[in-house]
Amino acid sequence: MMMDEPFNELIDLLSTIHIFASLSEEQLLSVADRLDTHLYQQDALIFEKGDPADGLYIISSGRVRIMQGSANHQREISTYERGDFFGEEGMIIGQQRKATAICASNLIVYHLKSEQIENLTEEFPEIIAPIRLAIDSFRLIRKKDFKWRSPRESIQFVARRHIFFLGLRLLVPLAIGAITLAITASIFFMATDKNAVAEIAFFLNILVIFGWGIWLIIDWSNDYAIITNRRAVTLEKVALLYEKRREAPLDAILSVESQTGQLGRWFGFGNVIIRTFTGQLLFKHLSQPELVVRLINEKRSRANILARRNQQHSKEDAIRQRLGYEHRKPDPFEDSQSPNPAQIEEKVKPGLIPKWLSAIFRLRTEQAGVITYRTHWIVLLKGIFLPSLFLFFLCVIFLVRIFGVLITIPFGPMLVFFLISATALGLWWLYKFQDWRNDRYIITQDQIIDVFKKPLGQEQKRSAPIKNVQTVEFERVGLISLILNYGTVFVRVGDTTFSFDYVYNPSEAQSEIFSRYYAITQGQKKREQQQLQQEMADWILVYHQVIQNGGTPPPPPSTDEFSGYNREN
Repeated sequence: MMMDEPFNELIDLLSTIHIFASLSEEQLLSVADRLDTHLYQQDALIFEKGDPADGLYIISSGRVRIMQGSANHQREISTYERGDFFGEEGMIIGQQRKATAICASNLIVYHLKSEQIENLTEEFPEIIAPIRLAIDSFRLIRKKDFKWRSPRESIQFVARRHIFFLGLRLLVPLAIGAITLAITASIFFMATDKNAVAEIAFFLNILVIFGWGIWLIIDWSNDYAIITNRRAVTLEKVALLYEKRREAPLDAILSVESQTGQLGRWFGFGNVIIRTFTGQLLFKHLSQPELVVRLINEKRSRANILARRNQQHSKEDAIRQRLGYEHRKPDPFEDSQSPNPAQIEEKVKPGLIPKWLSAIFRLRTEQAGVITYRTHWIVLLKGIFLPSLFLFFLCVIFLVRIFGVLITIPFGPMLVFFLISATALGLWWLYKFQDWRNDRYIITQDQIIDVFKKPLGQEQKRSAPIKNVQTVEFERVGLISLILNYGTVFVRVGDTTFSFDYVYNPSEAQSEIFSRYYAITQGQKKREQQQLQQEMADWILVYHQVIQNGGTPPPPPSTDEFSGYNREN
């Protein structure tokens, strides 16, 4: 069957979407025949929250913003580009839209109606599991606000650990609760003389078991595996105790594989292992791990397709420029605008007091694009606590002597003791302060630098190019670190791990490193493409000049059977 080029492009597009990735070319043709094409202008409303969900949309060209909230206060859930799909509610008949879709640029989309999706699931049952995965992911995307997301970064997939592990964790409190409730209930109901102690013990037992179960549910719901169009991320959080985020850029991923045991095959869960040059990122106990692997590979391959498409456009522009032709007409559905950093709204706004303390202690400073972090002021307080305490008691004793309480101690020796002790304690205090102040963590445009210096001692400085970063993660351990918003950022570069210890707002530091990594890698790719394009344009220019100026063509190859050296005279 012969297909025209646009139809071939549509089939290629469908094959990169994980919902249809398992279908054959013939089956993809069947899907393509059921698609309707729609064109929208920038800022047009595609659908609004509460509208009937009439199907799924697949983006051919352009960009879409998915919004949620009231008319006066809407937040962007995600943004989608060519090859992405949205409107997951429409994959089930009779649903309503849970969010609003607005065109961020001129847009071409393919629309697959809900009834057609139901028919496809009957014809091709293999797409049912990916559809369920997409619907579950969209439900979590709506509920959770991922404030660390960069501009133009779209959340492609979100999942929690399989519910089997929630049930497994709940078995312990349920078993303990059953035993203790049986004991307290028997004491309470069988006792002839009921007293307040038995009654309090019975209801307190119920409260403790119930609270334990609620805490386990919250703890389970705080762990996420996330895939964006730029990185793979794991979020782990223990309520009031611990928070950690690990991430790996998609560019740094070497391979992705799933791992399941016998129990996982029975209940449909497993691990997804993402390998980079220096380690691995683990998505633990996810439903349908093989589908998650397929989705990650889809994002990686789509990024390569988009890069090749941009390269083709850049080559055409370079050749047109060198040959003096008119510029390529821009595609009206091609979104070429980049977000203006000055217009990007700050998504994480610290409280007034932490922000004020951060400014006083200069925990984070930025000058000419160079960001400098110092350890949190809580570290300074720990360091100067003892000298400050001794200074305080020394001053109290001296004031008591001045006011005539300790008259048995002569004032002269007391003054000498005070001056010597105050000087020593003051120097100790200054040493601890300078020791805190000397430790710096610096993020430049292309490097991360770790400076460790002891007062009156040697200075140790380590640095590494940001372009070589493999993984970035942060963790906050303990209730105090969660309240005061400080933690440690770990940056893996080759075989070396840099640690930014006890920095203020570690999530922001992690995001800044990743943003600069992304900017560097994109800039490097662009420069390499431009260099290659200029070389190609030079070759084509020379060829064009040779054709225009004319020339003697090379002689045809000799038809003699032997060369001149072997020809007989």
